Amino acid sequence: MFWAPAAAGGGVTLVMAYLNGNDIPDFFRHRTLFTKILGTICTISSGLPIGQEGPLVHIGGAIASELTWMHGRPPIRERSVLAPQTLRETWRNKRRELTPKAWIFDFYNDKDRREFISAGAAAGLAAAFGAPIGGVLFFMEEDSSFWSRKVMWRSRLCTTCATMVLSWLNKRKFSFSLPGTISFHSLKPEFNVMDLPLFVITSVLAGGVGAFLNIIHDWLAQFRPSSKHRALRVLEACLVTLISVDAIFMLPYYFGHCLPIQKGQEGDEYWYRYACPLSDQDTGVQTYNDLASLYFAVPHQFNHPHEFFLLLFILAYLIATPGGIFMPSIMVGTSFGAFLGRIFQIFFPRWSVQPGIHALVGATAMLGGVFRTSISLVVIMVEGTGGIEFLLPVILSIVLSNWVAHHVHSAGAYESDLERIGEVHFLQSEPSQKLHLITARDIMASDVISFKEITSVAEIVEVLRETSHNGFPIIRHTHRDVFSSDGQLVGVILRHQVLLLLEQRCIFEADALTLNRRRRHSCSLRLPKSAMAQQYLDRLMGVYHHAHYPHRRYLSSRPEAVNELEIDELLQEFATPGVNGSSSTDSSEGDPKCKDVEQAIRTGKELAVDFRPWMNRAPLTVREETSARRVYIIFRTLGLRHLCVTDATNRVVGIITRKDIAKAHKGLEDAYSDTIKEQEYENCQSLGQRSFGRTPRSSFNDRSPRDVLFSLP
Repeated sequence: MFWAPAAAGGGVTLVMAYLNGNDIPDFFRHRTLFTKILGTICTISSGLPIGQEGPLVHIGGAIASELTWMHGRPPIRERSVLAPQTLRETWRNKRRELTPKAWIFDFYNDKDRREFISAGAAAGLAAAFGAPIGGVLFFMEEDSSFWSRKVMWRSRLCTTCATMVLSWLNKRKFSFSLPGTISFHSLKPEFNVMDLPLFVITSVLAGGVGAFLNIIHDWLAQFRPSSKHRALRVLEACLVTLISVDAIFMLPYYFGHCLPIQKGQEGDEYWYRYACPLSDQDTGVQTYNDLASLYFAVPHQFNHPHEFFLLLFILAYLIATPGGIFMPSIMVGTSFGAFLGRIFQIFFPRWSVQPGIHALVGATAMLGGVFRTSISLVVIMVEGTGGIEFLLPVILSIVLSNWVAHHVHSAGAYESDLERIGEVHFLQSEPSQKLHLITARDIMASDVISFKEITSVAEIVEVLRETSHNGFPIIRHTHRDVFSSDGQLVGVILRHQVLLLLEQRCIFEADALTLNRRRRHSCSLRLPKSAMAQQYLDRLMGVYHHAHYPHRRYLSSRPEAVNELEIDELLQEFATPGVNGSSSTDSSEGDPKCKDVEQAIRTGKELAVDFRPWMNRAPLTVREETSARRVYIIFRTLGLRHLCVTDATNRVVGIITRKDIAKAHKGLEDAYSDTIKEQEYENCQSLGQRSFGRTPRSSFNDRSPRDVLFSLP
């Protein structure tokens, strides 16, 4: 909470948000990665009823993110005909002549980096369960918003390597057989048609329990301290840990039962005698404590589950420690399924009911009720248990549990957590039916701030300081009144491009006629002096976020980012009389009482920036009459940041961002008033997707990266 708050929680939800197009501050930072690894080891070892699969997803994505910084290959060097005497002399003679010739990867754009992180996160999930195919399918079905064949085979390669390494670490040899980190012992792959009705009952009830868990978690979330109260979060984690550890030691002592160990299982590691007596010398039968074996054994081994685990799981959920809910959900489902299996044995003594199979069905149904996924969970359970013989009960449990849980509680665990985050705007794969009733005019931000093709530096600096927008339409005047703010859309330029142009001093002197006159496509552009300089600027624009605030992009939207450019000194120096004769005017020309004010303006000059060489000349646009559902599909499918809304004459009448789409998707059309827009600016940290209304400066100064909720599963 004090060193790396982004390491709290499981991380799966925020990985989903990042892959959907949101920027999460410090989430993939190396400090967060190291803290996550150490915190996960401590959390799992402490006995808390939470799993390691969620943190492993975050760790896999963070490792992939770190590797994206190791771009490029060693530069190509020309070898000398004469062999050098030593390697040191070779390096000393050639090190100043090294020049990069080519690059293997290009992770400067968010698309390639997002695909690489998707593969790393899938490898983390595969390492948690020993399920290479299940890890790929889970991310394709649940987490990744943009999927392709290239991402699939890359992820498949990563998950295969992760599973083989896991197999070697467990068995000290590489093997193509699945390691299977989930074990259900003493199961016989035998069931008949008469068992299917019992499987249906177990699946329906376990799915309802999973939906009930989501309801309880949503209700308890409103009473838990937020991430802003760091001390309370730490106190809560300590209190829950104390309760869990006390329960682990006290419950087996007072409520545990001493049971005999079955023949052939005496050498297993997960039997704990605890307070039970030693083995009988006459019969040689060894005993074990059932609750102690449950709480002290390896969490992946399920032998005699207990209902107390459900209460501990509810308490430990959403505390400020690295941990996931996948494995605890399996534990609860296993306990519930085995409990139902024992009941079925009592009521149907003539049937060969195996509580172990019902434990497997209950665990699968619990996962379906909590997460609402289908295909990936089937593959994960089959690969994790290594039991392809139980495929039919697993499929049946997934289908029924999803159907029951959807009618009890519509949203899954990850969807519920995403709805509780105000800073993240997640776009679902399918638009809401409510969007049929509204158009782009109803969800757009109408107060658009735009630039002309050639704009004065003073105006640019003022706009950058007064707003946090990350995209600006470029307009061109087409009527006689050149001083009007209306104009046709000719392009879009991003905020970081404008900041880079000011940082590199891509400015020139321009008079009032140059700033306001009409232009044509054939008008000459203000390009750099050489093609190499232009390529250099293009490269800098691509790596801007890697060089400036790589893990906190929202800082580039603050006024401090403009102040760091030291552009005010340049403007003052240019406007000072005597420094630049062309820019100085006498007092009579600047007098507001002067009769010919326009003539006085034309005699002066200003510093200006030409956006035409750098802007996007073909931005996607929609008409204001376009259906909001169509807008959502375009925005979500293409992964847009800004979508300009134009009228019949190609004039910009509004702009749509991720926040506008997310709010409209939730049915909050009536919240698009000017007051609500001002308040929502403080909560927007998604890859620069902000609407274009005027925002007070205080909202940026009060913003903190710790305001993002980092305690998600």
